[in-house]
Amino acid sequence: MKVRQVLIIAVVLLLGWVNSSNAKGYKPAKVYMFGFAASFNDSTVYMTNVQKIDAYLANDRTNFLANREDYSYQLRYYLQSTGLQNFPTCVTMYAENESKAMKKFTALKNKYEKGKKKYDVKLISDSEFRYKAVTPDNYTPNETPQVNTTPAVQSKEAQTQENGNK
Repeated sequence: MKVRQVLIIAVVLLLGWVNSSNAKGYKPAKVYMFGFAASFNDSTVYMTNVQKIDAYLANDRTNFLANREDYSYQLRYYLQSTGLQNFPTCVTMYAENESKAMKKFTALKNKYEKGKKKYDVKLISDSEFRYKAVTPDNYTPNETPQVNTTPAVQSKEAQTQENGNK
């Protein structure tokens, strides 16, 4: 009988975990992101500065950046518009706080500047390129407008003024 109770509890916990991990929706958040672009045909890599962006994160345990591929495409289109011949592969990295984002940025930059194979790292300034916030395709705000269904109660002063004006 104890085994059956343990089994039932385990099944209930698993079902709860599955339902919570499949939570839908997005939450607005301030994130710190930077871009990295490299081409397999070139030894030059491009990096943007860490930028603070109002973005949307998946409202589940992963907290993935919503439409993260769109941010990478923004960087790719910018580099193509500058006349870059080799089509770069672009990656956007992010963190929810600035120190974590700077840590990722520094680690990646050092990997390409100080690694065995030296790359030419070109920094893209904020004045040259700035990420634009992307709203998820199926985003619906969680806040529902409050509708007041009770009739408005006027103050005695307002009632007196109305009666005096008649």
